[in-house]
Amino acid sequence: MISTLATIDVAFKALAPRNADWASIMPEICVAGLSLLCLLQAMFSPKALKSLIPVTARIGLCLVIAMACISNRAWSPTQGPVTTFAGLLQVTDLTMGFRLTFLISALLTSFLATRFLTERDAVIADYHHVLLVVTAAFMLLIQSHHFVTLFVSLETAAVGLYILVGYLRRSEASLEAGVKYLVAGGLSSALLLMGIVLVYGSLGGPGVDSLNFDQVALALNAGKATALTMVGVALIIGGAAFKLGAFPFQAWIPDVYQGAPTPTTTFLGTASKAAGAFILFILVTGPLQPLAGKLAPLLAVASILTLLVGNLAALAATDIKRVIALSGVSHAGFILAAITALLVAGDVEGFNRNLLSYYLLAYIAGSYLTAQALVSIPVADDHRRPLLGLRGMMRRSPTIASALGFGISSLAGIPPSIGFFAKLFILILLAKLKLWWIFGAALVSVALSIHYYFAILREAVVRPTLDQEEVPVIEVSPTAKFIIGTLSAVTLLGGLLFFL
Repeated sequence: MISTLATIDVAFKALAPRNADWASIMPEICVAGLSLLCLLQAMFSPKALKSLIPVTARIGLCLVIAMACISNRAWSPTQGPVTTFAGLLQVTDLTMGFRLTFLISALLTSFLATRFLTERDAVIADYHHVLLVVTAAFMLLIQSHHFVTLFVSLETAAVGLYILVGYLRRSEASLEAGVKYLVAGGLSSALLLMGIVLVYGSLGGPGVDSLNFDQVALALNAGKATALTMVGVALIIGGAAFKLGAFPFQAWIPDVYQGAPTPTTTFLGTASKAAGAFILFILVTGPLQPLAGKLAPLLAVASILTLLVGNLAALAATDIKRVIALSGVSHAGFILAAITALLVAGDVEGFNRNLLSYYLLAYIAGSYLTAQALVSIPVADDHRRPLLGLRGMMRRSPTIASALGFGISSLAGIPPSIGFFAKLFILILLAKLKLWWIFGAALVSVALSIHYYFAILREAVVRPTLDQEEVPVIEVSPTAKFIIGTLSAVTLLGGLLFFL
């Protein structure tokens, strides 16, 4: 297989004579091709066979996940970072964890969306096509080594997400969420683009590509930063924080997450958050690393405020999707805490190297367990899921109740879940570096989150309906049971993954 791919790589290089390693982005090419295949199936397949489109997407994603797991070493000619495409992309060991984050999120979203969209008489094929395009763009984003690649791939993903958020055309809430996300996303893109332009203009010169990450780092190391450069850096950091959902750019999250279809909400809260985390991480540890002394205090304050604002807002929420959305803000605070610690430590090797990807995988397991439970509960309006609607869930469906139990426990960080270890490792790193203010805010955040997370479990388990009250039993499909069982096992046993 590798020899065949090597032959294909030679053919591609003949067409693109500049420095390019097409095999290094073969997973991204395959996902993009898979999206086109799903579109062609939708256009030319008989109506009776259109139901196979989600199956095609899932089989393809499983194969690409396997491909991504072996490609990091098998297709890389040397150890360490490999810069390709004339400096536009850089492949590193760290990108593999983020690659898997996006692929797994897309695969689980496909399982969630199929039944969800069928029940609402929405088109399944178009949803999968756009989902795969967004996934391919995110996968390309994590290899960006140039501001042009970063911005183009990010905006490609953003356009697809606008469609997925407002996908339910008969739902006013979904359309409203799509418009709000479009406005908020446009503002964040404007901030990011203006920042890139200012950095390019202030650091550029003859023979200098001030959009290349290495060139930007060299210019900043040489002391060429001006006031205009610092304004540009601030705008870039603000645009990245917008995508992550960090304070003070988190205001759009509750309304958009609540109005969007639940599968899209979950994908937005995991894959999109992972993209924002990677952008911020790669910027502050790459081209902007010479400014670490100035950026670290800024990120520390943002982390503390994000943790507190997200958790305090979630305490007052009474809708499940809104609670999950606001809790996602607090998780963004944990991600910011980890990035701050890695920036202060100045070391992304060994124990610290996979900290972010491990935390995101833990967040995925908890989020999709909770989302699978919500999708399985029949409701009239997807954007209205009050906590009271969970009452008596143990009698209606023990499977859904257990999914909520495992998912919420992981999100809250209750031992021995994978979420507990993910938060514990970040707290250990913060304590090791003596970042006590962030450490304290993180501990307060965990304590506050237990209150609103367990309010969900209290309604589903502790406060059952009266014995004589009739409650409709909820049937859970075999596919949903398999997903719940698999993710529950990951939640329980995933704490061991970090040590393997």
